[in-house]
Amino acid sequence: MASTARLPTSCSLATIGSRRAAMAAIGCAPPSGSRSHRGSAGLSVCRCSSTAGAQGGRKMEDYNTAMKRMMRNPYEYHHDLGMSPPIITPQDKDIEYWGIDFLAILNRCKEVGIKHIRRPAVDFDPDSLRSQLPKAVSALEWAISQCKGRVYVHCTAGLGRAPAVAIAYMFWFEDMDLNTAYKKLTSIRPCGPNKRAIRAATYDLAKNNPSKEPFETLPEDAFEGIADWERKLIQNRVRALRET
Repeated sequence: MASTARLPTSCSLATIGSRRAAMAAIGCAPPSGSRSHRGSAGLSVCRCSSTAGAQGGRKMEDYNTAMKRMMRNPYEYHHDLGMSPPIITPQDKDIEYWGIDFLAILNRCKEVGIKHIRRPAVDFDPDSLRSQLPKAVSALEWAISQCKGRVYVHCTAGLGRAPAVAIAYMFWFEDMDLNTAYKKLTSIRPCGPNKRAIRAATYDLAKNNPSKEPFETLPEDAFEGIADWERKLIQNRVRALRET
């Protein structure tokens, strides 16, 4: 049986004393009595309070069981390690399930000048991820090109939807093939985003014509690489989604 890794929900860790605490680079107001930290990008970062009680523990167990079954990887989400604010991809039901004060996050973002962007996708649903990736990558590409700063991409656990968005961006805009982008990200942030959903979204953008062969009939490595003209077409179509 595969070993289970207890991973923080962010790649960005800060050492406080002898502990490594997961830090959220999102201007959330620190809870009473918590330590705050000024990040290198000038953002207020805080250690968020841990989930309390058996109900929170039960939710994590249920989520991890579902994630390992649906995503077929050994990684787990541990809400109690400190990450509360999900950015970019969670649905309303995810926010409600984890008891997140979303309005407080939005208000704090406004206070510190952070632009908050949501592009929801259904958790553990490759078809939803496939359909929503272009819009999410469009938002990410806009933020990187216009804001000239660090962009924090997150979902619920930071193991599926969020890394898929980052990988798709590197694939489509950083002149990498899919496997190179996938290995680059997962070597830094161990996770198991759905590669097939990224390939399918690439297919949708690059081969959008009525007579195209169905994606489901293509080889398993189809659209792991793209021609220069396909990359340019994908980039133009993704950028065109900024206003949608």
